Amino acid sequence: MLLSSGCVVRARVERLADLVARAFSWCISLGHIVWAGPLPELGAEMESPLAMEMPQEQEAALQRFWARRPTMTVTHADEPGLLDDFFPQEQEEAATKPQTQLAESCFCQQPATEPHDSHVEHIPEVTTFKSQEPIILDASKLGDFPARYEIPALHSHELPVVGLWVDPRVVPGFRYRVRPLDDKRGRHLFGGRALTLQSIGRGYSRRLTFEPNPGSLNDNENYLWSDSRPQGLAFELEAISPGDKFTLQDVNHVIAGTAEIVQIQRPQKEINHKVLRNGSVQKSVQIHALCKVEWFDDGQSPVVVPVSGVVVAVRAKGAQRAVVEHVINACVGVHQRRGFTLTPGVNAQSRQITVRGEDIGDVPARYSITGLEAYEHPVIGTYVDPRITPGFFYRVRPAGSRRPLFQGRSLRLASIGMGYGKRITFAPDSDSLNSSTNFFWSDSHPDGLGFEPRAVHAGMKFAVMADGQSLGEATVFRADAAQQEVRQELVKGPKGCSVVKYIQVDVTCHVTMDSAHDGKKLDTHTMRVSGTAVVVRHAGSSIANLQRVENVGLDSHLNLLFVSQHSSLEFRPL
Repeated sequence: MLLSSGCVVRARVERLADLVARAFSWCISLGHIVWAGPLPELGAEMESPLAMEMPQEQEAALQRFWARRPTMTVTHADEPGLLDDFFPQEQEEAATKPQTQLAESCFCQQPATEPHDSHVEHIPEVTTFKSQEPIILDASKLGDFPARYEIPALHSHELPVVGLWVDPRVVPGFRYRVRPLDDKRGRHLFGGRALTLQSIGRGYSRRLTFEPNPGSLNDNENYLWSDSRPQGLAFELEAISPGDKFTLQDVNHVIAGTAEIVQIQRPQKEINHKVLRNGSVQKSVQIHALCKVEWFDDGQSPVVVPVSGVVVAVRAKGAQRAVVEHVINACVGVHQRRGFTLTPGVNAQSRQITVRGEDIGDVPARYSITGLEAYEHPVIGTYVDPRITPGFFYRVRPAGSRRPLFQGRSLRLASIGMGYGKRITFAPDSDSLNSSTNFFWSDSHPDGLGFEPRAVHAGMKFAVMADGQSLGEATVFRADAAQQEVRQELVKGPKGCSVVKYIQVDVTCHVTMDSAHDGKKLDTHTMRVSGTAVVVRHAGSSIANLQRVENVGLDSHLNLLFVSQHSSLEFRPL
């Protein structure tokens, strides 16, 4: 065997030397190379280049070979057919070799021999489908009846369910969005919502039951059978959704800010699935989302930035729902600040704000306040937030305390003093005009203070307006919810500069609508009202007045009527 292989190699080497010698002589004859010395003795036929006989096919191949002389490097990628004429036998042998097909496992590859104390159970290995070719599924691989199914191609983040085949990664307790494969428009079932899978039945036709709609616990219509669609179903996992809030921690586990999911940018792809020894199911999901992030170290307003990472969700044994433990390896922002960990929930007591005196042209002192809410403006030491303006109403609360000052009342700010400890004075009570105690200094509380702007108070009355017409009246019954300043504007006028604040409000009102026929009052309804209050302090005035509440939304069927009529509601103070 070795002798035969050596003869073949020697024959190929001699043939290559013969072809190189012929090419060299042919180039000399064409004038491409000027050769001053004797030619190498590679064969007797090289003595006379003009007498050399060369087949037409090899001559064309040598011409193409010489055209690449500037680089003198030939690769299959650059010229696939360049060497086919020289080595046709090798090309045929390479074409007859079997090609190795690689399949990527959907689960992490486990070693052949695991340690004795391994905490992960063996689970069936299923291939992740990435090609556009139809997929062949064999239920016998799952230890079930040996049925084979052919379904259309799936996206890489989808899991197949058809007939007896239910992908092992489809587990009750997690939320899924279901897409029928026979729907050419790609529409999802259940209105496109991601619902929690409650159970997977047994038998040939397996019933998959999802969580019911609100108010229909005894009449649940959110279910299907695994063989409901002959071409199959595609399950898409959803670990997080818009509205979820997280606390940002850096690599040192120091709280750096908060994040709220605004929009999911890409489908959430499951990258790992483990069944722990205690019966818990752990999934790792790759996510890409837009989040509203508030950093505690700069004291600026929240910004919407892209966030990516790996969500770790666990469904404990016997639990009905899976919970998100954390998001690891998170990258935040366009420039990808790496190494963050997101933990579910936001704790107001751990929220920290860093303020700097040089930002407002004051003493270059730096303070950190812990425990303020997002809608509260900070005051500590020499620092007073520039959004705090005399003439507007505020509710003041010491940082870290649940009890506001002044018995929780909202008072009008009268003035802000100067100096290191700035005196902050509020309007006096009606029974103590000459001996008011409604004041303190900015450094009175070492931990800092939070100022919440207030625009609407209990007892205020409004006229309900739509397109300039009066529709009824509204009286504020409760105004306990927080009111947050959206923005502030300085408007120049003939008498000076006016300050305009836009404050988001959410109150409960008694609303009485007028009858369109006889002008009589209809029944009074208690409903929740939200909108943006516009408060203006005119130039030369010391008191800010509420002008209107715009973009009003009602927690009632009446709101649908106004939306359908393209009418915008306004509340005007009476």
